Parts: sequence; C-alpha cells; structure tokens
Amino acid sequence: MKRLSIRWRLTLWYSAVLAGVLAVFGISVYLLMQRGLQIRTSESLSIQMTVIEDQLSRSQGRWGLRDRLERQYARHPAFDIEVSDVDGTIWMRGDRIRDRGLPPPSKLPGAGREVFDNFTVAGLGRFRMVSRLSDRYSVPLVVQVATSLEENDKQLGELMAILLLLGPLAVGCTLGGGYLLARQALAPVERMAATADEITATQLDRRLHEPNPDDELGRLARTLNGMIARLERSFEEVRRFTADAAHELRTPLAILRNEAEVALRIPRESEQYRDCLENMLEEIDHLSRLSEVLLFLFRADAGLGAHTGDVLSLDRIVREVADDIRVVAAEQNQELMVDASSPCNVLGNAEQLRRLLFNLLDNAIKFTPAGGSIGIRVERQKGQARVIVSDAGIGIAPEHLPRIFDRFYRVDSARSRRTGGHGLGLSICKSIAEAHQGFIEVVSQPGKGTQVTLTLPETTRFPPRVSEPNALAVPGV
Repeated sequence: MKRLSIRWRLTLWYSAVLAGVLAVFGISVYLLMQRGLQIRTSESLSIQMTVIEDQLSRSQGRWGLRDRLERQYARHPAFDIEVSDVDGTIWMRGDRIRDRGLPPPSKLPGAGREVFDNFTVAGLGRFRMVSRLSDRYSVPLVVQVATSLEENDKQLGELMAILLLLGPLAVGCTLGGGYLLARQALAPVERMAATADEITATQLDRRLHEPNPDDELGRLARTLNGMIARLERSFEEVRRFTADAAHELRTPLAILRNEAEVALRIPRESEQYRDCLENMLEEIDHLSRLSEVLLFLFRADAGLGAHTGDVLSLDRIVREVADDIRVVAAEQNQELMVDASSPCNVLGNAEQLRRLLFNLLDNAIKFTPAGGSIGIRVERQKGQARVIVSDAGIGIAPEHLPRIFDRFYRVDSARSRRTGGHGLGLSICKSIAEAHQGFIEVVSQPGKGTQVTLTLPETTRFPPRVSEPNALAVPGV
C-alpha cells in the first residue's frame, strides 16, 4: 500500500489533534453546563423547600396546614409538592401528581438535611426532587418538592446540536487550512528537491538555496550542500587520479612501442636484440608495479582494503621490516637505528602494515644522502601506538607538505623518475592507516630532515604465539 505524502500526513495529524482538542473541549463544556443547570435547579428546589417550611411554622392544626398548602401549591406551575408524615400518611399532594404521587427518597433524610434525587416519569420526562424531614410543625413531616428537567434537557440538546454541527465543520476547515499550511511549509523542500534533481556529475558546482540558515530546512540545505561539496571534491580527485594514471601508463607504453619499432626497423645483432628486450622487460616490470599499486588503491577506495582485525605485535613487525630493509640502507652507507623495545599490540592486517612501514623507510632511505642516519621507534601514548620514522635527509618545503598525500603528486618529478617512484607511496600509506582507524602526520624542514608519525589505536588483547609471514611491499611506490 502506497504511503501518503508528508503533506497529507501533516494535514491529517493537524486535523486529528484538533478533533481531539475539540472533542475534549465539547465534552467539558457539555458537562460543565449540565452541572451548572443541575446546581441551578437544586438551588431553586432548596429555595422552594425553605418557603414551604416557613408555611409549616406558621400553620396550626392539620387541616389548616393542608388548606394553606392546597391553596398555594396544589396548582403550582413549576413545582410538584407532596407532604406526608413519617408513617406515610399523605397530608398534601399537588394536582399533577394526585394519582401517582412522588417516589420515596433514595434514603431517609435526617432532620434539616436535604436529599436530592432524579427520576423519570413515562410520557412526562425527567424530574429532579428534593426531600427533607422538617421539624417546623408540631410533628415531623416529610416534605418533597419536584420540578421538571425538560428545560434543562432542551438547553443541553441545543448545546449538543451546536457542538455536533460546529465540530465537524471546524475539522473540515482545518483539513483545508492544514493542507495549505503544510504545502506552504514544505514549499522550500519542493524547491530543494527540484534543484537537487538538476545536479549531475557534470554540474556538481550547483548548490541548494538556504531559505533560512537557522531553521530545520536551512540546516538540511546546509548539510546537503556540504555533501555535494564533498562529492565534487571526490569526483575531482577521481578525474585527476584517472588522468594521472593514464599519463603514468602512457609513458611506459610509449617506450615499449618505441623499442619494438626500433627493433623491427632494421636487422640487428643478437646482443642488440637482447638489450632491447631487457629495456622492454624493465618497462613491463614498471607497468606491473604501477598496476599493482593502482589495484590496491582502487580496492581501498571500494572499502575492500580494510584490516582483518587480527591482533598484531606492532613492535615485532617494526623489527622485522627494519631487518629486511637494513641491507638497502647499508648499500647507501646509511645507518638505520631501531628502537622497538616498547611492546604495542594493535588490530590490523600484518601484510598491509608491513607495506606501510616499508614505504616510509624506503622514502627515508631514498631522500637521505649517503652517510646519513635514519631512525624508527615505537612508543605508546594514551591508549595509542605510535611509530616514528625520522631521517636527516633533504626535507620537504612547506608549500609541498599539504599535498604530499595526493596521488601522483611529486615534489620533484625528475627526482621521482630517477628513484623509480610513481608518487603513490604516501597515498598508499595514508589509505592503510585510515583503514586501521589511524592517521599519519609529517613534519619536515628543508635541509634538516623529515619526521613521519604513524598513530594507531592500541588494543589490550595479545597476539597469538605464531610467527607471522614476512611479506614486504614492492619498493619504489
């Protein structure tokens, strides 16, 4: 079943709430008027009872009292009166109730106290009666005074008719007015939806109008605009990444094509063919490594590169990576100092963390002059594990620091080609760190060196006592 629109749901809610309020209001007014009429009727009966008791105090003799009451109350237009003694002997009864009399009170009234009762007479309607045991005469007498409730019922009926007529009319007006108000209130949403529908991948520069930045719709528009801005940046990064990847792939492919054309143009010696094939294999290796890196980044962007959640000993991984790359540092006559004495356990993927640490150390070795020193240490700080890689290399200029994690970004393009990198190493490091709920910080001064800090959340769990495979990343990324 198709759900109603928000506009109609708001309208129906408004109408339902108003109908409930009107129902409570109408019932309250009806009950208050009913009670007021009953109090007024009771007061009239009490006043008439007081008048009758005054007559009792002035009369002498049973027959004299009866005559006085008959003359004044036998044909009273508003009240029916009956006077009897405690034994039930009737002393006086009005003409309208001569044959049937008044019903006995619901309970025997005490001296000077009144008892009120309602009763119904077939064909005549409802009545209200007051009964009192009077001691104003020489003997106790039970005096009963009744009056018709026809006028009260008529007024209550008219009130009920007004409420039943105006209530649905008010609810109907609320339906129309509520619909118009809901339509007016949701008009900015309609405009926002129309604008959002026009935004495509080629028009991400458009933004939603913020009618009132301080209300709910303004905050919604501001949130959506922020989301669109993030999407625009993401699309721009994807376009730039695609263009850079195409450029990086085009260069080795052009070299391969050129080598093949040169080899086929004129006959050559076998040794020359061998050199040509070696050059082609070098470029193929370059393409393979680049393809591997691009595949890794694509998987990371798709959320497929997240860590597995294994409990790992970070200090042991640092020592293993340092031992494997120490040979590379020795070839450059560099000293690699390792401080991994502080045990740290993290949740993650061992292969990816090795790749991250290898890339950081590989960069430090590449950009540190021969005879320089490189350090890596592990420390714990406030529930976090930190790995700090520092070098005394050439450093990075301040204007390049904000972009060093961008894909294919090179501080010095010529130097990157010479060292065999693609400008993706730090991008991979950042992706791995974020996949492990961590982050990387870089502090550098030109000519003095660079310090890279990897921060990961520490775990209190312990790794299993099983040696982990030592799989290193491909260098030069």
